Amino acid sequence: MIRFFYSLLVYFLLPFTCFKLIYRGFRQPDYLKYWSERYGFYSASTKQIWSKRKTLWIHAVSVGETKAAIPLIKLFLKKYPRHYLLITHGTPTGRATSIDIKDSRINRIYLPFDTPGATKRFLNTFKPEIGLLLETELWFNLIHQTFQQSIPLYLVNARLSEKSFQLYKRISFLVKPSLQELKSVLAQTRNDAKRFEALGAKNVEVMGNLKFDVAPPRDTNKQSATLKKHLHLKHQLVLLIASSRQNEEEIILQSLLKLQYKNLVTIFVPRHPQRFKEVELLLKKYRVSFIKRSDKKIKNKPYQFILGDSMGEMYSYYNIANIALMGGTILPYGGQNLIESMAMRVPVILGPHTYNFYDVSNEAIHTGAGLRIQTLDELEKVLPRMLKPSSQLKMKKACGEIMLAHQGATLKIVNKIKSMI
Repeated sequence: MIRFFYSLLVYFLLPFTCFKLIYRGFRQPDYLKYWSERYGFYSASTKQIWSKRKTLWIHAVSVGETKAAIPLIKLFLKKYPRHYLLITHGTPTGRATSIDIKDSRINRIYLPFDTPGATKRFLNTFKPEIGLLLETELWFNLIHQTFQQSIPLYLVNARLSEKSFQLYKRISFLVKPSLQELKSVLAQTRNDAKRFEALGAKNVEVMGNLKFDVAPPRDTNKQSATLKKHLHLKHQLVLLIASSRQNEEEIILQSLLKLQYKNLVTIFVPRHPQRFKEVELLLKKYRVSFIKRSDKKIKNKPYQFILGDSMGEMYSYYNIANIALMGGTILPYGGQNLIESMAMRVPVILGPHTYNFYDVSNEAIHTGAGLRIQTLDELEKVLPRMLKPSSQLKMKKACGEIMLAHQGATLKIVNKIKSMI
């Protein structure tokens, strides 16, 4: 009965999704593509092709989840050579995220909106043998339809912040039945597992975080060298503002302009590509000397800032940086993925808001791979200390130790689910 009223609400909101896609399309035109997938309509040829395939399905809603899925995708392709992989997404940036794998068995589409009809058409068309939802993707009709069709569905790399836990507790009457229809919840940490169990999930196990298994692209060093040459970086110290969010760039910029730190270049890489122009206008507003990654030819003259207005180069940006200030941690967004930074042995500065990466953030600070600041005024003391060669050496070593200590989640997850394939 509860799911019935939820479905009514989804159907009521469905017409408004058209306006939302059009609105977002003004800033990011890719939102105007593949609408039939969004509503669960597929061609007769698509149905015919997929009816003959053995399919493994992974849902990775956006960029972070897609990157986390890469080790699983690689292992699936190797372990199950007769299967096709269906990767579903919720955002254009997720769908456009490079997975650095060329294989004709990989297919990427949008997951339809969570109506009973659309989810049923999706499952009837692609007929997956097994499904994996990454992190915290709880779509109640989708979960129920897979349960009805006896498709084993796992929530993998599952995480649940305290903030999200409190929100889900308020709708536990809807969350609990769906969690119990999952085959299993494979959590990142013990804290995540406890929260899922408190919401009523069964068969909860701790497997670790897939993001520790993600390896940089094979050509990262080559691409980094090309990027560094293009930006005319030689002996400068580089501070990377990684995956910054709305309104963070301005307050960070204001703080950096107060510092008198010679030979320091700051690279801003906004989290969402549709905000590149917004950050460019901000840099112009403050009349600072800056260049853009997208500029075809850059003059070899002094500058303070770089706008990293490119996609798919995050590892290269990390590779040329001395320190990364993690976006989403200065204002209450919950933080972005600091594991990528540590994978490249780049120490991190974290603001006070890290609830999306609570455990790994605390471990980074405890082991010396990063430092936490409560206000941006602390940058004046933190930056000189972190940029000392001796500090760099210690913090880079700590980054490497954390990465080694937490690898292996991919194999654990595949071993757990192999009996279902």
